[in-house]
Amino acid sequence: MARRRASHVRILLSCVFDYLVLIVLIAIWAYISSLPPNLSRFSLTDISLQYPVAVPETISYPLACVLCIAVPAAIIVVWALAIDFFRYRSPLRTRLWELNCGILGLALSITMTVVITTSLKAIVGRPRPDSIARCLPAEGSMDAAPYGLSTIDICTQTDRDVLEEGWRSWPSGHSSTAFAGLFYLSLYFAGKLSLCDNKGEVWKTAVVMFPSLGAGAIATSRILDHRHHGTDVLFGSLFGAAIAWMSYRQYFPSLADTARQGRAWNMRAWGETKVSPDAANGDIDEAMSRDDESRVDVEIGEFRRRQTGGQPQPPYGDRGPAGYSPGEYELGDYRVHEWGANLSSKYSGARVLGPSNSGAHLPLHDDDDNDHVDKASASENPFERV
Repeated sequence: MARRRASHVRILLSCVFDYLVLIVLIAIWAYISSLPPNLSRFSLTDISLQYPVAVPETISYPLACVLCIAVPAAIIVVWALAIDFFRYRSPLRTRLWELNCGILGLALSITMTVVITTSLKAIVGRPRPDSIARCLPAEGSMDAAPYGLSTIDICTQTDRDVLEEGWRSWPSGHSSTAFAGLFYLSLYFAGKLSLCDNKGEVWKTAVVMFPSLGAGAIATSRILDHRHHGTDVLFGSLFGAAIAWMSYRQYFPSLADTARQGRAWNMRAWGETKVSPDAANGDIDEAMSRDDESRVDVEIGEFRRRQTGGQPQPPYGDRGPAGYSPGEYELGDYRVHEWGANLSSKYSGARVLGPSNSGAHLPLHDDDDNDHVDKASASENPFERV
């Protein structure tokens, strides 16, 4: 099949634009961080606000940034450039695209999280558990009538930054940032290790668990340091995890698509159309959706496994040229036999070609429940154009 693709220059420019948007988001975060929060009223008799200021913090913000941003980024670099090479022998161009997607996903997760979290902190202005200790109320201060609440007017704290920081409790920035970075890394591991391949290998679960465990430890330290209430940490953690999942799915398929082995989506294309090989007159079929394309990829992975008698499938990078989409091949017979229904009627009636380029339809019935596929006819790319 023929496909119109965007030029490499346009792809490069689109990625540059992505990074520029991320830089703008960082600038927005820096500006919002400089704004004073909403200094809401509080009660001097509220025991949840009477904790001492913990100095030093168990995990400072710079250390949290190293653990939640620098460490995941370094692991993604090593995995994309080195581990993927040894696993797939994929070319440098493919590995650089994997690296770009992994880093972009992580950066998107972190920047979106910190911008939204910082904005909510400034808007809500919830007092921290150590806010009264930061305030240093004047001697003899009492809650004002008639509502029994006080304002910062009773505070004698001369350091304005220390005082205002006491009103940035909800949501927890450490918690949201930790899960935005480390839970994203867990998702990255889960995809690369094919966690959901129905094999139940415990070691994979352990590897996937550890980054999230680290995020939980960072979040819990904020309660131990009396910097946040439990609800601050809970919301921040859930919010960061949600943003991490959304960012991961922007660049990588579902974890259920184990045939893709956590490989990123194909390079970008604009206005692409796919031409059926049977349409010699130039008629154009509708482009498949991303979900349909992913399901077809699962079929290809399963067919490769059956061709080789359960041996590992060929490297992903060998499936075709850059931009190759498994949706370009019609797999109707295989779907009817193996999945029970065609993914799309317009992709039915495919033939699978061996090295001899002779068409061989898959059998629709197996008398002994075995796959009667000649292993000798298995090719590096069995789905060739008819």
